[in-house]
Amino acid sequence: MKKLKLISVCLVLIGIGSLSYYIFGQEHRYAKRYAHQFFDYPLPQKTKVMEKGFDHGVLYGGGPSGSGGYPTVAAYMKLSSELSEKEIFEYYHKKHFEIYFEGDETMEKDSKGRIWYEGKNAVKENLSIENNKGRPIQFIIQSKKEFSYPFFISF
Repeated sequence: MKKLKLISVCLVLIGIGSLSYYIFGQEHRYAKRYAHQFFDYPLPQKTKVMEKGFDHGVLYGGGPSGSGGYPTVAAYMKLSSELSEKEIFEYYHKKHFEIYFEGDETMEKDSKGRIWYEGKNAVKENLSIENNKGRPIQFIIQSKKEFSYPFFISF
């Protein structure tokens, strides 16, 4: 009889722990899912990933959790490509990604070490049409988003 009570108590504690993890970890799961959808966007030819990352709760929009109290996520990839700036712009602009060519960006970092990029977002005018074969250029693409999720509990 004591074993049955002990097993029941253990099962209840495991259930409570699992439910707590599910509820309190959902912001990270939603942010991670968003980032991986961004990372899975196909690369154009002659382009490779040098670095990628994401953070959630970044303060790019202001407010305690990002933008007006909503949780936020910023996902980025540093890429290297032999394509021209104009070709790169045309490929990524259609998905409304932020595009920063080398020197046009600044890395922002909050007090918790979460990072995102700000700067002069590329525009179609003033872009080079020169092919960079043999001397790849580096650039950053980024996507930022506010999101909500069930229970909307954020700590």
